[in-house]
Amino acid sequence: MRYRFQRWSGVVAVAAFLLIPTRSAAQFPPPATTPPAVVAAPEAVPGVPAEYTFASGAGLVFFYVKKPKAADFEAILGRVREALNKAETPMLKQQALNWRIYKSAEAAADEVVFVFAFDPAITTANYDPLLLLAEVLPGEVQPLYERMRDAVIKVERMGLTKIR
Repeated sequence: MRYRFQRWSGVVAVAAFLLIPTRSAAQFPPPATTPPAVVAAPEAVPGVPAEYTFASGAGLVFFYVKKPKAADFEAILGRVREALNKAETPMLKQQALNWRIYKSAEAAADEVVFVFAFDPAITTANYDPLLLLAEVLPGEVQPLYERMRDAVIKVERMGLTKIR
């Protein structure tokens, strides 16, 4: 008889615990500060958009591309690669040395991710591919921009800090 009482008292305690009203997510106050990953990077060079500068000395830019437009985007990247190889200014030559372009091996159903990696990145340089094209291949920049605009879903930037 004692065993039954202990077993039922445990069940009643668990049931009572589950029935205690809890706070919903809406009742919790928002965090006091924005997480660091969401904070916009400061403008490293006056007049240069922070999206393509990396004051930390390394960074990534993610291009989310519509899957049907992935081949077109790769063709644009071919022109970016050619522009990097043709670059004559010392700044662009230095940028070209550490500018890597990757394509995700695992594609989602509706998008392909392309990644530009800069390590090390010149902290005062702008890594905007359209500015590169405008400087090296000025006659092609407008049509390439329009093709890129039609292909890209969104662009994300990530500045990196080396820890070891």
